[in-house]
Amino acid sequence: MKNIIALSLLLTSVLMPVVSWAKQLSVATNQWSPYINTEQQALGTAADLLRQVLAQEQQTIAWRYQNYDLAFELVAKAKQQAAFPYFKTAEREKRVLYSKAVFSVTSRLYYNRQRETTLEFSQLNSHKFGRVAGYSYGQVIDSYLSNAVIYSTEKSALESLFNNDIDFLPMTESVMNYMLNKIYQDQALLIKQIDKIVGHDSLHLIAPNTDEGKVLIAKVNQLLQQVKGIESLQLKPVERFKPKDIAKLITAEGYPAIVGQVAIDKVTDYYTLPQGTRVLILNWSNKIIKASSTDRIYKSMIDLSHVVVLNGPHVGKELYIKNMHLEIQ
Repeated sequence: MKNIIALSLLLTSVLMPVVSWAKQLSVATNQWSPYINTEQQALGTAADLLRQVLAQEQQTIAWRYQNYDLAFELVAKAKQQAAFPYFKTAEREKRVLYSKAVFSVTSRLYYNRQRETTLEFSQLNSHKFGRVAGYSYGQVIDSYLSNAVIYSTEKSALESLFNNDIDFLPMTESVMNYMLNKIYQDQALLIKQIDKIVGHDSLHLIAPNTDEGKVLIAKVNQLLQQVKGIESLQLKPVERFKPKDIAKLITAEGYPAIVGQVAIDKVTDYYTLPQGTRVLILNWSNKIIKASSTDRIYKSMIDLSHVVVLNGPHVGKELYIKNMHLEIQ
């Protein structure tokens, strides 16, 4: 029995094409932050994950930056060893080989809240969609994109959404949050998502449907299985930064000193704060948040908002400050 197994293994090794793991593997990709950074930057999170997976057997990667559509066609024609990362679709699966999932993402449909009152959320297909060339967003969201306007980059697509040139834009959640956090902080609050439409999809390495491609995919799948239980290698989603109101303390007519109090509606301590002190607003007072039935706003101005002091002699203290002393920065 042992001899039969040994002979079988020997024949397999002789007959099966071999991918040289001592050489670099050429992997086509393109910028897709935070997953794939530009050539001039450190590896993105997904690129680094694939690097670590292949490094288990000393395989290194030669990254080749190309348009995603072009890279796919080159792989399909066996002119490129591999490409990454790609969503799996039935159409694409007929032309290339897919590895097991390297990582998973959540994709959503986004819109500009300036247009919220004019959008028919029950009839999405009547609206204008955008999409990025070469990208798939999973089967759920792709079903809305048959007539979408095509953009060359996510940046140009998002700017069109800001400009109301399109009504809805699909994007992977972490990619959208990364862009809003890093590039478009001032406009971030304009972008909202449709909560009821969400795609949960995996991304993969693709290879040509050739003998060499089959060996490569089999090897990558084996290496992915070996790291499956390592929690620290699982990619964490990028959360949207929630901006907080920062205010500078100013004096007001009739109130030359700025006073903060520790509590409301009970015996409390009071602190005098220097003009120009910066504070983080924890909670605005109800009279600021809610509408008033009169334009006599004195009570709103002396109402108290809850803040934490960011600098000066009382740094770190949580105090209640009159609204008239708060100037948003």
